[in-house]
Amino acid sequence: MRFVIAAFLWAAFSLMALVGTASAHALWIEPEGETYQLYFGEFGDNLREGSPGLLDRFEPLPGAKALGGSGDTALKVEKKATSFQLGGAPAGTGSVVAEQARVTERKQGDKITRTLGRLSARYVDDFAERKPLIALDIVPTGKPGAFKVFYDGKPLPKAKVEVVADFGWARELKTDDSGAFDVDLPWKGTYMVEVTAMDSTPGTHGNEAYDSMRFVTTLTFKVPKGLEAPPRPAIVTPKR
Repeated sequence: MRFVIAAFLWAAFSLMALVGTASAHALWIEPEGETYQLYFGEFGDNLREGSPGLLDRFEPLPGAKALGGSGDTALKVEKKATSFQLGGAPAGTGSVVAEQARVTERKQGDKITRTLGRLSARYVDDFAERKPLIALDIVPTGKPGAFKVFYDGKPLPKAKVEVVADFGWARELKTDDSGAFDVDLPWKGTYMVEVTAMDSTPGTHGNEAYDSMRFVTTLTFKVPKGLEAPPRPAIVTPKR
């Protein structure tokens, strides 16, 4: 299997061709009361796409499940004004994952290329070591700031990683030869880690054939102690 890791902008997906080449959109998860919210937009800018708008382009709706002591639980996904609400997580949920995959076409001259785009998001409530679950996954390894990236269940070396705090502070890193990386998390608040990958292996998704795959995966978590962070930007929901 041949794959190349690069810092692709989300405009590489046909969905984000509607937004423009300057965007870096992704899915991410945040807890809210007894539910979880799945957002699509730009985490560091607090840009959250809405409905009516780009959220309506998610067909089918993303799938989501909660992971905890009682096992895996499928969550109810309901589209709201600025998020997908993930409901039904049982007590003891330690992690939530969500994902959408679909095949899109792009025509260049007489050539048509088909790409399987997979957008994934994971939330964890602590830094306990976890196993990879999704095709491109980012998991804690047992201590704050220590993570590992997996692709197809195997550690992914030399992957480009972006770590963003909710007020916009960001760092770019690379995983080591074992797919691991460490990052300081000085600020109290919510962080997002993002990794993007491309795999040139063709295949099928359901009844649809594709020529290659593109992945964008995020991991979000909260740091309860640390420096007081600057205020989070006001929520922005563009009119599309």
